[in-house]
Amino acid sequence: MSKIDPDASGQPNPAQAVNREGEAALSLFSLPDLFDTLPEAVVVADRTRRVVYLNAAAEALFGYSLRDLRGRTTDVFYADHADFLTLGKEHYNGKTNPSFSPYRVSYRCSDGSRFLGQTSARGLTNAQGEIQGYLAMVRPARSAEQSVDTLQRLHSITADAELDHDAKLVATLELGARHFGLDLAILSSIKGEEYRVEHCRDPAGALSPGATFDLGSTYCVHALNAGGPVGFHHAGESEIRTHPCYRDFGLEAYVGCPILVNGTLRGTLNFSSAQACSPFSRDDLVFMQLLADTVGYEIHQNAMRNQLSLLARTDELTGLANRRAVMESLRWQMSHSLRSDLPLTVMSLDLDHFKAINDTWGHGAGDHVLRGFSELLGSVTREVDLCGRLGGEEFIVVLPDTDTSGGCVVGDRLRRRLAETPMPVSESESINVTVSAGLTSLQPGDTLESILQRVDHALYQAKQSGRDRLCIARE
Repeated sequence: MSKIDPDASGQPNPAQAVNREGEAALSLFSLPDLFDTLPEAVVVADRTRRVVYLNAAAEALFGYSLRDLRGRTTDVFYADHADFLTLGKEHYNGKTNPSFSPYRVSYRCSDGSRFLGQTSARGLTNAQGEIQGYLAMVRPARSAEQSVDTLQRLHSITADAELDHDAKLVATLELGARHFGLDLAILSSIKGEEYRVEHCRDPAGALSPGATFDLGSTYCVHALNAGGPVGFHHAGESEIRTHPCYRDFGLEAYVGCPILVNGTLRGTLNFSSAQACSPFSRDDLVFMQLLADTVGYEIHQNAMRNQLSLLARTDELTGLANRRAVMESLRWQMSHSLRSDLPLTVMSLDLDHFKAINDTWGHGAGDHVLRGFSELLGSVTREVDLCGRLGGEEFIVVLPDTDTSGGCVVGDRLRRRLAETPMPVSESESINVTVSAGLTSLQPGDTLESILQRVDHALYQAKQSGRDRLCIARE
C-alpha cells in the first residue's frame, strides 16, 4: 500500500488519502497501457472527482502534467465553475451509467486560454457494479460543433421568460465573447457620429456603459461601411494598422456587425481583444450576423412590449394615465412617503356641468373639452406629478413631496388658468368651463381606500357648495 505523506500539521493528508484509495480502486486498469497512445485526451478521476491519471494527449491539450494535478479536483479543467457543479450532478454522481455519455463544455488550459471540448464520459465500476471513478475523453470541438453548441445556448437565452431585456443582452454578449474567444464585448448605439456603449463585457473593467466615442475612432466604422459583419484577426499586420482604434487601444482582433431595427441603424454588436486570434472564417461572419440579428430582434420586441405596456396604462382619449396606472402609482407613492416621512397630496377633479356640454354640443365636443382640459392640467403641474383620468369627466392629480398648502396652490392655479382658457368644442368654437376639486393629504395609517374616500368626500363638498371651487378634507 502506498505511503500517505503528512500535511503541514503532521496529520495524514486527506486529499492524498482519497487519491491513493482512488488509485487502489482503479488499479485493475493499466492506465498508461490503455490510453497513452490514444489521440484523444483522457482524464481519469476517482469517485470524489480527484485526478488519478492523464494521458499524454491530455497533458498536451491542457498544458498540465500528471504531477501537477494528481489529487486535485477536476474543477481545474472547467472554464466555468457552474459547469463543474452541473456536470457533477448529471454525470459524476455515483449513479452514473457505465456506458459513455456525450456533452460539450468550455474548458480552461494552464495558460488561461479556453476551448470548447467535445467530451464522452462514463463511470468506472468494480465487480459489484459500484462506481469507483470516472473516465472522460476530450477533444476540441470542431467549428460546426461549436456553432451548434452556441446556437443552443443562444436559443436558451432568448426563450428564457425569466430573463428581462437587459439580462438577455448581457447574456448574449457573454455568449458571443465565449464563442469567439475574445474578451471584450460591446453593444453600442450610434447617433450621427457618436458611438455610445450601451452594454459591455470588459474583464479589465476599463470600459463601462455610457462611455462615448467618436464613431470614426472605432473599428465599427468598417462594419458600417461594409453594411454587414467584418473581422480582423491581427490588426497590426493588416490594412487597419494605422486606424485610431489600433493606435489608441492596441486591439488586435475584432469582429462586429451593424444592428438594424425595423430597417434603421440602431448600433453595432462587436467583440475584440488585444491578442491576435485565428483568422475569422466565413462561418464566423455568418454567425456574427446571426448574433446581431438576434440582438436587433430583442431590441424591437422590447420596444413593442414597452409600447403595449404604455397603451395598457394610458387613457386613449387624453393621453393621461388611466385608472389602473394611477392606482398602482398612488399605492407606491403612499408607501414611499410613509416610509420616508415625506408629504403627499391627492387632488380629485370633476368638470362642472359636463353632461350639458355633451347634450348641447354633442359627444365630439365633449371629447374636445376633455383633451383641452388634459393639456391644461399638464401645463400647471410638475413633471414629477401624476395626472390621470379616472373615467368620464373625472380626473386625479397625485402630488409627491407636497403638503396641503402646496396642493392648494396647484388647485388655485388650475382654476385660474381654466377661467382664462376657453375650451374648444369644435374647430372654430370654444366655451368656458369650470372645475370642482377635492384635496387631501396623506395621514399616518392611511390606506389606498381611505385616502381616496377622503378626497372623494372633499370633491362632493365642492360640488354641493356650488361648484367651481376647491374643498379640503383634513381628516
